[in-house]
Amino acid sequence: MTLPLSEEAELDERLYVASVAKAMRVMETFDQSSQQLSIADITEMSGLGRSATQRFVYTLHRLGYLRRDPASKLYSVSAKVFRFVHSMIGANAALERSYPLLSQLAKDTRETVSWVELDGDEIVVIGNVPSVHLASITLSVGSRFAALSSSSGQVLLCQRSEAEVRSLIAHMPDAARERFAGKRDDDIVAMLAKVASAGYSLTAKSFDEDSLSISAPVFDFSGRAIAAINLSTLASRYSEKAALAELVPLVVAAAKGASAG
Repeated sequence: MTLPLSEEAELDERLYVASVAKAMRVMETFDQSSQQLSIADITEMSGLGRSATQRFVYTLHRLGYLRRDPASKLYSVSAKVFRFVHSMIGANAALERSYPLLSQLAKDTRETVSWVELDGDEIVVIGNVPSVHLASITLSVGSRFAALSSSSGQVLLCQRSEAEVRSLIAHMPDAARERFAGKRDDDIVAMLAKVASAGYSLTAKSFDEDSLSISAPVFDFSGRAIAAINLSTLASRYSEKAALAELVPLVVAAAKGASAG
C-alpha cells in the first residue's frame, strides 16, 4: 500500500524525498494482519524491488525501527516506533481533554469505547477504554478499518461533499463493498445523508458476526468533524432496538461533550 500524500495542490519535486517515501512503504507493510514478514513478503507487499527492499529493511533494522528474529529470520516493528505513537497521542489535545468522557461512557455501559479518527479511506483507533466483559469487542490502538463500511467512518465521511464521497465509493475495497449487501452508489450516498441528519451511525456485523458498533461525531470550534466516539458491543447483549434506546443517546451525549464550543 502506498502512502497518501498530504493535502497539497500538487507535489513539489524539489522538496519531495522519494527514498523516504519508499522507506515508509516498507514500514506500512506491517499491520495487524501482517506482524511478522520475510524479505520476500515485504518486497511483494511494498511493490519495491528485492534489492531496494533489502537495503531499506537493513537500514531500518540498524536504526532500531525493525527487529529480526534470528531463528525465523522474520522482521517485525520494534518498540522504538512507540515513540511516535506517544508523541502523536500526547499532542492530541481533543483526545486528552475527552478521556474522562470516554472513561465515564465505558463505566456506565461496561462496553468498549474508542476515540477514532479518519486517515484517508480508513479509520484508525487512536484511544481506547476496553470493556469489562470477558466476551467483548477488542479494538486495540492503531487498529484500522475501511471507513465507508464502519460506523465511525460514516459519521465522519457524511460531513464531506458528495463528490468526495462518490470518489471514495468508486475506490472502495471489495471487502468493504460486500458489507453494503449490493447497495448501489446512490443508496450509499443517501445512507450517509441520513447519518448526517441523525447525528450518529449504528452498524451491525461490522466487526464480526455478533457485534454492534455505534458512533457519533466530535466537532472542533469551526464545526468540522475531527473524530468519532465509538461504542462496540455484542448483539447477544443488545438488540438493535435496545441499542438505539439505551446506548445511542449516551454515545451522542459523550460526543457532544467532547466537541468544542
